[in-house]
Amino acid sequence: MKKLLISFLAIGTTLFQSCLNNDYLERLPLDKQTEETVFVSYDNFKTYSWKFYTYLTAYAGPTAIKGGPNEKYIFDSYSDNGFYGNPGSENPWTWPEKTTVPSTADEWSKPYERIRAINIMLDNLDNSQMTESEKAHWRSLGYFFKANEYYRLIAHYGSAIWVENALKDTDTEILYAKRTPRTELAAKVLEMLEYAKENINPDGDGENTINRDVVCALISRYGLFEGTWQKYHSISDGLKYLQASFDASKELINAHPTVHNHYDELFNSEELQGTTGILLYKNFLSDGKGHNMTRYVRTSSHYSEISSDGIAAYLCQDGKPIYTSDLFEGNKETGDADVYTEFRNRDYRLYYNVCPPYKVNSPSATNMDMSKVTFTDDPRDKEYIDLMAQISNTAGSTKTLPALQWAGQILREVPHFRENSYNMGQGFMTSYGGYYVWKYYNTVTPVNSAGSVNSTDFPLFRMGEVMVNHAEAAWELGQFNQSVADATINVLRKRAHVADMKVSEINASFDPKRDQSVDPVLWEIRRERRVELMFEGYRFDDLRRWKKAEYMNTQQFGVYLKKSDLEDTRHMGDKANPSNFKLKLDRNGDEGRIVFFSKPVGWVDRHYLFPLPSNELLLNQNLDQNEGYPRSNAE
Repeated sequence: MKKLLISFLAIGTTLFQSCLNNDYLERLPLDKQTEETVFVSYDNFKTYSWKFYTYLTAYAGPTAIKGGPNEKYIFDSYSDNGFYGNPGSENPWTWPEKTTVPSTADEWSKPYERIRAINIMLDNLDNSQMTESEKAHWRSLGYFFKANEYYRLIAHYGSAIWVENALKDTDTEILYAKRTPRTELAAKVLEMLEYAKENINPDGDGENTINRDVVCALISRYGLFEGTWQKYHSISDGLKYLQASFDASKELINAHPTVHNHYDELFNSEELQGTTGILLYKNFLSDGKGHNMTRYVRTSSHYSEISSDGIAAYLCQDGKPIYTSDLFEGNKETGDADVYTEFRNRDYRLYYNVCPPYKVNSPSATNMDMSKVTFTDDPRDKEYIDLMAQISNTAGSTKTLPALQWAGQILREVPHFRENSYNMGQGFMTSYGGYYVWKYYNTVTPVNSAGSVNSTDFPLFRMGEVMVNHAEAAWELGQFNQSVADATINVLRKRAHVADMKVSEINASFDPKRDQSVDPVLWEIRRERRVELMFEGYRFDDLRRWKKAEYMNTQQFGVYLKKSDLEDTRHMGDKANPSNFKLKLDRNGDEGRIVFFSKPVGWVDRHYLFPLPSNELLLNQNLDQNEGYPRSNAE
């Protein structure tokens, strides 16, 4: 059963109010009274700290600052993995002359609001009645959350103002301070996390709370990010951070050497408690304390799409790229293949992240009545219906075909184009490029209301990420070998039904489409990270830390098709009429890949960091703007 969620902020307010009485109010100011009487016992600190868990974002990516879902980041629409398929919604980072980078006012101020709340707790530890080990535990928890907020600020802006204690209005030197240099601030973040690792209660404060494992997971994440950023942006060799990531990841792998055997269930289960490899998760309920992601992906509002390059990243089941695998039946030179062929014999994670192609006959607006569904005469149309029934045959996975939209109507076919709906009256679950992204699709949670009723849990820290972190950190440290591959990448590949990585077999010709400036083994490590974490909001930050945002400078494409494939009587009686074809192809003739956006203007290097908000620069004249951005909107 789902656990009862408590309103953390309400608890804190109630506790503060209950501790006040007239005698104390006569003697002490209200703010002083609150801190001196509330921060006394272990349980006092525990209750206050619950609200810190609300700072951990779900459906927004690991360095996202806002608390709610951000579909463009979580679905990697700002990357080479895909795009936001809505007219006029080009990637603002690669169309800088047409669009403006996303507003960042909250991204700068929100972390400081949280840091102040954390500092209030830290400031009151020494005067509490707890033992020294108990104080160390709560200091560790505060450091964990404070480090995470500074990690976000560093990831966005490169550096920020260090705030040691909760600020008062008189602390003008800090309120109007310069930013702490990145190297100094980054070191402080690592110091806090290392302290937390050694001093936090190893078991935390019960199920699904911050413990030593979760601290190690954040070190694994942050150390890899900062180490590679400093290395590839020529700040330092990054070795200190990479070693910290490597060590923390190794500790976790030793303690959790396996992962849950069903990839899809990590993202579409109503209860992640006790799931192998889940270190911390966000628990949601359907009674107004849920989310909207499941409903979103089952409506016409879902515009996030994957590119053909994102599809090509998935290996064939023999462990080779489509360009060299004997299992790929398409054009190995170009990667072109009709969508049925393109999906055949691939990594299972592809099927769980992107809906495979299919087609059925069904009356218009049929609601979940499978008895009225019949199959076409083409066996290809049923191939992936049978496959998904086979690989989604567990209680926790419901990715079976045909798919159902939010109200239960049967989606008759995929690809299902927005531009070629053929009068089917099915405007839902469509795409411009032909690939329907359905990572968070399921039929286990209520979706028939626009409110926050979706109750599937979200993994915040999981071993799949830790394993790809460890593999990459090991390579950067010169320690990647077959044993590391077996403990990381090959654990994940077994779940995905992909052959093991054999490090000795990876050479310059293993993937002819590889970025030639990247080592062949590192390329494959990065590939594994890309597909394991697809649509979890990592890719944009990965490209920035590797200084490889240039990968976004190419035009993105959709499925490969022939016009004749869409101009036949299988489309609910529409006649084969070339005028019906509204889709733009990437080449002349009757076949090619779908094109939605033109080639981007191109990435500019200032975008490796976000601009500081102009209002903050106006308030604090000591703040410097990141290179390449104007100081004010008037410039």
